Amino acid sequence: MNSFSIQDKIINILKLGRFFFVLGGFFLFLVGALFAVLNGAELNIWKLVFGYVILFLGHLSVSYSNDYFDFEADKLGDRTNVSGGSGILQLDPSLRETSKIIALSLIFISIILGVIFTLYFNYSLVFLGYVIFGNLLGWFYTAPPIRLSYRGLGELSTMLAIGFVVPGMGYYVMKGFLDTNYMLFTIPLLMYGIYFILSVEIPDMEVDSLSGKKSFVTKNGRNLSLKLIFMAALFATIMYVIFQMINPFDFNINFLLVSVLSLIPLFFSSFGLNKDTRARSVKIAFNNLNGLILFAFLTNIYFLIIITSG
Repeated sequence: MNSFSIQDKIINILKLGRFFFVLGGFFLFLVGALFAVLNGAELNIWKLVFGYVILFLGHLSVSYSNDYFDFEADKLGDRTNVSGGSGILQLDPSLRETSKIIALSLIFISIILGVIFTLYFNYSLVFLGYVIFGNLLGWFYTAPPIRLSYRGLGELSTMLAIGFVVPGMGYYVMKGFLDTNYMLFTIPLLMYGIYFILSVEIPDMEVDSLSGKKSFVTKNGRNLSLKLIFMAALFATIMYVIFQMINPFDFNINFLLVSVLSLIPLFFSSFGLNKDTRARSVKIAFNNLNGLILFAFLTNIYFLIIITSG
């Protein structure tokens, strides 16, 4: 049996957080927040930071709860940079209960801060409901009795979380409500939610099938899933071109430039159009996620340029 020092355990607890995924969430949150500023909201740094802390805690909790509830499933295969959990609990099972406690604590603090934010800024209770919903969505992705990822609802819930809830949190904290402009803006982001979840599922197809997860990938295979990732990225790019053509927003964004930036995830997803083995799908999935993060990062840079030059 492995013996770990206190320092090793602290490091392993931090590794359970899988901060790579949290970084992507930050950039998507910022996309929503800056879009709200372009839509007339005040650039309030205090709201921005406070709101992101609420999201950060809830988002981070997902890594800990997923590892806890996927403990048995993750034993069946090898972890990768993008899938299979952190691998820490298989290395040190004594941290399993700690992982669950951390997840619940993060959710609790996130909701408490949501209450404080709501009261301090005199926001509608709908905002607090939004915070609670986001936290519950992350918890029940793997937690019983709902276990969304095991009941064929993992793709829908992640599409909603990545494409709507996370950037919507940024928009909500800055604007004070969600409006039709955001609802329209989120359409291509929902496509990136599909892009994200299928990318992290494809390396785990065999393991997920053995563990009983009813995902799109386990039911339809890796090759079709890779094609759907490409189609989702293509649809997002097309939507940005349409935004530029019909100009549905009454403020200055060159969506043709955004569509050019969206070619980054589209480019990486094109490598999955050929038949692939699990080994190649791991690399493709990793590149897909990096492409999505880079797109969000550059979009934020563009939005900041418009805001600061306006």
